[in-house]
Amino acid sequence: MESPRGQQMIKYISPDSQSSAIEQSIYEAIGSEFDNTDSIIDEILKQFFPQTATWGLTWWEKRLGLLTNLSEDIEKRRKKVIVKLQTRWPMTPLNMAKIISTYTNASVHITENVAPYTFQVDLLSSSGFPEDLVELYKTVKRIKPSHQSVKYKMTSVTNMNIYYAAASISGETITVYPWTPREIESRGKINVATAVANNTETITVYPKEG
Repeated sequence: MESPRGQQMIKYISPDSQSSAIEQSIYEAIGSEFDNTDSIIDEILKQFFPQTATWGLTWWEKRLGLLTNLSEDIEKRRKKVIVKLQTRWPMTPLNMAKIISTYTNASVHITENVAPYTFQVDLLSSSGFPEDLVELYKTVKRIKPSHQSVKYKMTSVTNMNIYYAAASISGETITVYPWTPREIESRGKINVATAVANNTETITVYPKEG
């Protein structure tokens, strides 16, 4: 039995009947209908929220006076609806920052009076910025006080790991003459390249056999 709801329902009958092929077929059919109903209900519930709406976005756009463009990316359409809903609040720097963050998914800070009648929008993102910010600029122009100008400062932070490696090769030649010395001592200078990182080195010195 594949129906999740059918598997739940058949547990309420006797164990002997549960093994019956006929009973399983009946509950598979009944369960499938309930499964489809659950799926339809879930799909309808998604349309009540612009963050998850699909075919219901058309209704949201019509209600808010937005132009419906079915060929436009659905995430972009959702953002327009959310921003339109947010602009109904009193426009404070905090609310404006929330609207801008909706478009960019960046950390936003607004500084007022950076120059006469000018405020600055600082955006900090670790995932980059969208290629097209035209809608953002249009929205800020529409919601900002008409007598004020706006400056943008965008900072994109890239996090990465950089690994450095260094290796050194050294060697020596030991000449052994006919006599047999009791001790062999060698002196030399070895330059080892290192970098500012965790590193390890292994130096093995072998005497020449002769």
